[in-house]
Amino acid sequence: MKTVLISLAILASASAFANEAADDRANREAFAGVATRAEVQSGYLRARAAGTLVPTDETASLRAPAAPDGGQARDDVRREARQAARQRVIHELL
Repeated sequence: MKTVLISLAILASASAFANEAADDRANREAFAGVATRAEVQSGYLRARAAGTLVPTDETASLRAPAAPDGGQARDDVRREARQAARQRVIHELL
């Protein structure tokens, strides 16, 4: 009885793996590109040099916006923040 159950489990799992392999093959065929890797890279470099790349969320996160230069030193800003907290005028600064 154990042998029958084990053989049924093996057959069931084999069909599941076969289906997974067929899905992988279908995905490779459906998403096969027509350009080579070198063609894609050269197109990217041309677009970047021309400034025609479309910004996406992924690329936007790579470039952090520059902090505005307020002309104040860090210590000055901290001193002002402490003074505002003591005087409870922080809500006026916002």
